[in-house]
Amino acid sequence: MRTICTLWVSSCLFASLTYSQQEKVLASADHAAGGVKVELLEVKRDTPTVVTARWRYRNESAEKKQLTSDRTGWIDPYRLSSESYLLDEGKRVKYEVSRDSDRRPVASRNGSPNQYIEIRPKQTIEVWAKYIVPDTVTTVTLSIDGVRPFEKIAVSK
Repeated sequence: MRTICTLWVSSCLFASLTYSQQEKVLASADHAAGGVKVELLEVKRDTPTVVTARWRYRNESAEKKQLTSDRTGWIDPYRLSSESYLLDEGKRVKYEVSRDSDRRPVASRNGSPNQYIEIRPKQTIEVWAKYIVPDTVTTVTLSIDGVRPFEKIAVSK
């Protein structure tokens, strides 16, 4: 019975990993680290004023790659998203990652404080961040550190 449960859990995990790998990619760019692709998965309006962006890093190389250049403390786990922003090019307005009441980014955590964020060979890291964006904004440019901007991305509902 234990073996059957283990196999079932393993197959479910494999299926979920396979599904996330096959998710529709809106745009893709090479990361400055080399051998790493950054894939934009979603820019979606959650509420009239909150937009969530999701992207992933895929290390296509056989080497470990360093994705961040700083390691200075509590902010380090947020570095993959903390410097990102959405840009309304028409109005020239920049929307930075939202912050909570403790001034921490409303975003995914990857890694630990006082450490660089690294990605192992063939590993995938998923990232998300939330931005406060007026409901009149329907198209944005997403800027992520280390890659060229993803331009003219429609904000889905």
